[in-house]
Amino acid sequence: MTLLLRLTAVFSVLWAVLLIGCKQAVFGAQPLSWLAATLANGVAAAYAVLGWLFWRAARHPAAHRGSIYAAIGMFILKWAFDTYGVLLALSPDPAMISLADLIISISLLVGILESLPKMLSAAGSK
Repeated sequence: MTLLLRLTAVFSVLWAVLLIGCKQAVFGAQPLSWLAATLANGVAAAYAVLGWLFWRAARHPAAHRGSIYAAIGMFILKWAFDTYGVLLALSPDPAMISLADLIISISLLVGILESLPKMLSAAGSK
């Protein structure tokens, strides 16, 4: 569980860096409107905070169950939105970014869900 939470933290911080520093690469060549740039910065800040939260939870996962449940919820929502984007909304180039995000999110979600019972049973036996 510790490794998965650390990977989740790195993934979140990576998205924060991409949204702050590489908006043009992520969103396309045309300049973003003021509103879109501001919203991207807000989402980047949220990803940075989530990254810190997951990194902190990795030290002692049983004591930070709320962070683990937040990771599960985040990945379920990312899965839903990325699936919608890949299948219906996006053109092929942005869909590849969304598809990569989808694959990483599903992989981390499955890993966290698989290790959750072991972590909860270890916490309950103490």
